[in-house]
Amino acid sequence: MKSHCFQNFDEFADSIRDVDAKMMLHNAKRHTWSVLQTSIPGVDIQVGSLGSGNIVEGQARSDGYLFYLPLTVACAYTANGTVLDRHSFMVLEPGCEFSVCTQMEHDWCSFFVPNDIFARSGNQLEPTNGSSKMICRVTPSNVQIANRVQTILSQIMTLDAKYRLESKEPATTCAAAELTKLASSIVGTLPAAQPLQIGRRKISRHEIIFRSKKFLEERYDEPILVGELAAAAEVSERTLRTAFNEYYGLSPARYLQLRQLHQVQRALRAASPDVVSVSDAMLSSGVWEFGRFASRYRRTFGELPSETLKTRRNVKFSLPQKPI
Repeated sequence: MKSHCFQNFDEFADSIRDVDAKMMLHNAKRHTWSVLQTSIPGVDIQVGSLGSGNIVEGQARSDGYLFYLPLTVACAYTANGTVLDRHSFMVLEPGCEFSVCTQMEHDWCSFFVPNDIFARSGNQLEPTNGSSKMICRVTPSNVQIANRVQTILSQIMTLDAKYRLESKEPATTCAAAELTKLASSIVGTLPAAQPLQIGRRKISRHEIIFRSKKFLEERYDEPILVGELAAAAEVSERTLRTAFNEYYGLSPARYLQLRQLHQVQRALRAASPDVVSVSDAMLSSGVWEFGRFASRYRRTFGELPSETLKTRRNVKFSLPQKPI
């Protein structure tokens, strides 16, 4: 079992397995993030603990199914705008798009089952076609299945820490079989698939988000205003605000503010203090109220922009080539 504890959110984000995702943090209460990871025959398991809320967006791996379960009662989780509770799973089919948003510090667990193993259960889902993008799905609340999954994952982590389970193949094979069986039960409770169709006459919430993200990707590292984002999505600012609040639990203005904070952080970490100043990084990201921005930056990252520049480290960023 691998146990990682980070004081750097980007390093934590880079450690997460089984998805191709970008992350933004917000509402940090503790600047600590940790993850436990282990593998049993064919199944990857992770348990995460975050000292902040975050937005995670990306695409699932194409070679298997990921099952994500919230663990914190007091925290509100949403998956592509659908509310998750401690007894409902977010299911990521191969290659599907997803977004998970939380507002405060929280814990979660997940397990990943490859296509070939999951297919043996007889519940292989139909692959999506090239004309649409599939989004993740959320199961109805099921206390019995959720509690059983939590119990199994907890027992596996405890035993692995004590006995190094990779050397006890009969036990791990049985545990993997139990999780695969539960995965089949979880899939059996999923609602009907809803492909993300682009270009419908009536613009859905998912399409508004899709258009917004595409616009932001095309203008990576450029400062964006809410009005520009609404125009790109071809909706009013009020409609955009409703879609973002339902999808992320944040207003478009707050989302763009977080994006700007991460833009400045990336610029400072990539810069040489002898060449680039804090004001240079802020101005190039559209910041003109230095004092207020520095306060927001410190609340988000636990340090001032000048401290980031001074103590920059050569690390991989959770938002490297593409924007949120």
